[in-house]
Amino acid sequence: MRISVVIPLYNKEISVSKTIESVLAQSHTDFELLIINDGSTDRSREVVAAILDSRIRIVDKLNGGISSSRNEGIKQSQSAYVAFLDADDFWEPDFLETIALLITDYPNADCYTTGYACKFNNATLNVFGARERGVIKDFFKQVYVGPVMHSSSICVKKETFLRIGYFNTSIRRGEDYDMWARMGRAVTIAATPDVRVWYRLQTENSAMATLHPPQALWLYQIPLESSSNRDEKRYYTRFIHRQVLEYVIKGRFKWAWEIAFHNRNIAHWYSYLLIPRSIQFRQFASWTKLWQKRISTNP
Repeated sequence: MRISVVIPLYNKEISVSKTIESVLAQSHTDFELLIINDGSTDRSREVVAAILDSRIRIVDKLNGGISSSRNEGIKQSQSAYVAFLDADDFWEPDFLETIALLITDYPNADCYTTGYACKFNNATLNVFGARERGVIKDFFKQVYVGPVMHSSSICVKKETFLRIGYFNTSIRRGEDYDMWARMGRAVTIAATPDVRVWYRLQTENSAMATLHPPQALWLYQIPLESSSNRDEKRYYTRFIHRQVLEYVIKGRFKWAWEIAFHNRNIAHWYSYLLIPRSIQFRQFASWTKLWQKRISTNP
């Protein structure tokens, strides 16, 4: 069973070697490894080119973001199954073997995923994954309790993307969560709780370090029909509340209000906006009037 492995690469010269080594060390050896160099400006490409293995293929492209890199990897892949690995994470040696067993046991599934753990320096902080091995039922109910998949823990049938679409290149943060939600609505996901992936929290050029405006978030593109589904509303509400809090903590009060008001049909956002009567409160009041005016003129 051949699997295409896609690693998006942008300025990860320190981390990428360990990531690639974890792929080359896999017990399941029937794979191709596509490194999608997204216009790196450091020595990332040179580091990869120095690793000699016939299964590695470097694809160079202009910088377009991680979604465009994953999409390019999907299109360039030559296998029926595509696994993803971020350039600063790494796999246990039997990750692909574990995925192959899931594919054998659940051939009618569209997506396969293992458990994963968050690593900060040498410490393991959190472990995530499905509650049991098998097909995930009631996706939004389960992920409300805890995440079951990560951008470095999944393998997807290539044909699945023709049905549900590719990664959304207009989203700058949370593009993977957008994809998982789309999969949760439309495809069958088989999972194991066994931890086979390490998600490194402390790496260079971390995408999570950048604070993006609301329009660049996956939460700005929640489907309207989700407001009528109780489980989806609960799932999205949790993330909206967290985003509002992040904006407030970092002093981006206008952005906090905008993402909350934009999703007013989904989340009970006001519980997170208990701001004292101050200049900040008056700013929220003025933004409320602005949004009301915008809605009245653009129904």
